[in-house]
Amino acid sequence: MPIYIKAKITTPRIIIYICINKFYNVMKNIIGLLFLLVSFFSLISCNKDNDEELIEEKQYEFSSIMWALQEGDGEDLFEIKTPEQVFRNTGNTTKEIVINSSENVEESSQFFIDENILPYLPEEEITIAFPDVFELLSSEYKYFIGGRKAPFKNEKTHLPPDRTITETISLAPSCELRNSSTFTMKKIKATYRIRFVEKEGIDSYEKEGKWEGVFIVFESSQTVINEIK
Repeated sequence: MPIYIKAKITTPRIIIYICINKFYNVMKNIIGLLFLLVSFFSLISCNKDNDEELIEEKQYEFSSIMWALQEGDGEDLFEIKTPEQVFRNTGNTTKEIVINSSENVEESSQFFIDENILPYLPEEEITIAFPDVFELLSSEYKYFIGGRKAPFKNEKTHLPPDRTITETISLAPSCELRNSSTFTMKKIKATYRIRFVEKEGIDSYEKEGKWEGVFIVFESSQTVINEIK
């Protein structure tokens, strides 16, 4: 008789234990599933935000540029000598010799651009009219329209001379011509203020920077003709 009573008391406890264990496993699976869902929607939200940032990235285009003389700006003169040119006439008739010393001289333009704005510059190349006449510059910002132009980029751009200096000499037979030239150059340093405007928008921004240009002022040459012995 006591054995029967003991069996009746133990059976409900076993059933309750099994139910609790099943409930725990179900809840654990539900929590795991919820964690995966939260992670998934968080990833989608981040990607959406990144896409919106890319869509909202603004594009700008060149509007205008002004020039002035600020601290550190000015004009310096210096000289360069080109390699000696030698021409020989070994024939029996007079020979016309064309001397162009300026073809060995390069003028240049260089913009010094703030690295912070380089990523926002338009993809298409911008060409800027620069002040190659120092006397036109002053402490007040001014526009320069027309004239020579150079690309707006953060490196030196070599330019062909604005003026070609040539000389034609008749060289007699059995003679030799030697020509040497010295060029007086000017280096101009100035400050620019460039303005960009948003494409299809109203936003704009301005930046200042330095510019440096090197140009020919004049040439002095010496020509010597000797008989070939």
